[in-house]
Amino acid sequence: MPVSLDTIDKKVLSLLQEQGRLSNAQLAKEVGLSAPSMLERVRKLEKNGVIKKYVALVDPKEVGQGITAFVSVSLRLHQKEEIEAFVEEVRQIPEVLECHHVSGEADYLMKVVSRDIEHYEKFLLGKLTHFKVISRIHTSFILKSLKQETTIPVA
Repeated sequence: MPVSLDTIDKKVLSLLQEQGRLSNAQLAKEVGLSAPSMLERVRKLEKNGVIKKYVALVDPKEVGQGITAFVSVSLRLHQKEEIEAFVEEVRQIPEVLECHHVSGEADYLMKVVSRDIEHYEKFLLGKLTHFKVISRIHTSFILKSLKQETTIPVA
């Protein structure tokens, strides 16, 4: 069940999503609260899991990761042990930025980065295809990103 958020909480979340490096004092000033009250609110949002973590968004190309792909994976078996083993191993692969259990033709959808096509091939052949539980892998390479947002609407 979603956490109940008031107007100030929503404003705080919007501000932090846009400017994650705002200090507590700056944040308090923006929403019209004292710094101690602001800190208490932010800690409550963190404790309740509304704020999961703070990160820097890095341009993949600027750090040598020129290829981004969405990889659909279908499993051969749908038994608990095999699925848990697959998920745990996927979590350890650094190229996999996201992995989602989805409905539809595939069972999982992953967002994967790699230096280039050759590196992706090594990832595919050296990491993904060793999973015996996988029956099908389908890759779609991103040619151009038209919209990329990380801000979740909270208003």
